[in-house]
Amino acid sequence: MRPGSSSSHAPPAEKEKLRRDRMKDLYSTLAALLNLQPYESKSLPSFLDQATTSLKLLKENVDRLKVRKEELEKEVNRNAESSTQHRLKLVHVTEPEDLKLEVNLIFTVNNKRVVPVELYRVIEQGGAEITSLYSSTVGHNIYCTIHAQAFQPRLGFDAKQIEAQLKELVYLPRHNLY
Repeated sequence: MRPGSSSSHAPPAEKEKLRRDRMKDLYSTLAALLNLQPYESKSLPSFLDQATTSLKLLKENVDRLKVRKEELEKEVNRNAESSTQHRLKLVHVTEPEDLKLEVNLIFTVNNKRVVPVELYRVIEQGGAEITSLYSSTVGHNIYCTIHAQAFQPRLGFDAKQIEAQLKELVYLPRHNLY
């Protein structure tokens, strides 16, 4: 085939090879996107079953997170009704999986006690290390989600202690700022 010619003039065997190569590239892309082992290491049907299972788990996780978001929005709305917007506070600690921790915080921008170093200190003293942290500021409020896991799987972490210390950090007034 000449360099500038189209694949419609290629012999059927060459077209089939190009199609197979394209499918291999697509399977490799799918494996990379879903963090799966390369599809060459197993049969194609079992690879596709694994990809399907992985996609179902991801969808379940998205659905769980949507439900959690709705719960948090309801709680925010309840807090907003019971207090002014500038006093809105929320601390919620959950254990979505074994040895994993999720912390959701909402606090005002002018809350001088809540600084990232203090959040890290409380979580690490509770026996967990932070794996990801997401935060955004909307108006006068900061919304923060922290994911962590146990330092040592055998020891785990104390979610109740972490939640109590975070509530103390967010809720209790600070007498001396400096």
